[in-house]
Amino acid sequence: MDWKKIRKIDAHVHIIPPEILKLYRENEPESPWAHADADEYLRIMEQYNVEKAIVVPNNDGRMYYPKADDTNKWLGELQKRHPDKFLAFADVRKEGSYFMEDSPYDLQDAVEDYGLKGLKLHPSNLQLDADSLEMVPVLRKAAELNVPVAIHSNPCRVGFNDNCAPDKINKMIQVFPDLTIITAHMGGMKWQDAISGCGYVDISSVLPEFVKLYGIEQTNRILRGFGVDRLIFATDYPDVRYVEPEEVYETYCSVLNQMDFTEEEAGKIAYENILRILNRSSESVALRV
Repeated sequence: MDWKKIRKIDAHVHIIPPEILKLYRENEPESPWAHADADEYLRIMEQYNVEKAIVVPNNDGRMYYPKADDTNKWLGELQKRHPDKFLAFADVRKEGSYFMEDSPYDLQDAVEDYGLKGLKLHPSNLQLDADSLEMVPVLRKAAELNVPVAIHSNPCRVGFNDNCAPDKINKMIQVFPDLTIITAHMGGMKWQDAISGCGYVDISSVLPEFVKLYGIEQTNRILRGFGVDRLIFATDYPDVRYVEPEEVYETYCSVLNQMDFTEEEAGKIAYENILRILNRSSESVALRV
C-alpha cells in the first residue's frame, strides 16, 4: 500500500490569512505557521495526491482575524477561489461573556452566507471546557444546520483542568445524538478514553508522536482499536509535533505504509469516512470524485 498514491482528503489543515502569514515570515520564519500558505500547500497537495483539504481555524484572534465573522468571510472566499481543493469549517470567538449569545449567530452566518461546511471548536483557546454549558447554544445551532463539528482534544490547557479531554467531548456527543462530532487528534495522550467513545476521530498531529512513544506495532493496534469506520485521515499541517512542515506528508505516508490496512480499509480512512459525513450534512458539497 503506497499512501502517497492513495487519493486522500485531509480533514484538518491550517491556512492563515496573508497579512498574518507575512508577519510570521518576517518575525518568526522558523515557525511552522510561516508555511500556512495556500499556494505552498496546493503544491504539496499535488505531490501527495491530496484531492481536497478541510481548512480549520482555531478560535484564536492572534492567528486569524480578531472577529470570527471576518475569519469566516475570508475562509468562504478561500473556498470560492479554490472550489475543487478547499472546504472550510467556521470559527467562533469568546469575547467577554457573550460566547453563548454570539457564537450561534456567527456559525449561522458562516454556513448560510459564506458557505462553510462545519464548525471547529478549540476549548483551550476559548478557555472553556468542552462540556461547558456555554457550548450548548452553538452545538445546538450546528445540529440545526446539520453541519459537523471538529473539537480539538490535544494538548489541553496548562494546569489541572484538562478542558478538552475526551470524556468531556463524549458527554456532548451523548447530549447531542443528532450532531456529528469529530474528535481531533484522537484524544491525544488520552486516546484510551477516546477509544471507548468520542465517535469519529481524526489522526492529525499525534500519529508521528505515537510512533515515537509506542512504536509502529502498538500504534497499529491503537488505530485498530478505534476501528477503520471511525478513523479520518488528517495531518494538522503545518503544525505537527516534531515534524517539519515540508516533511508532514512524507512522515504520515511512511507511518501509514507500515500499517496492516487493506486497500478497502485504507480507502475508508483516506476519504470515504469524511465524505460520508460531509455528504450527509450537505448535498451541495459535491465531493464524489
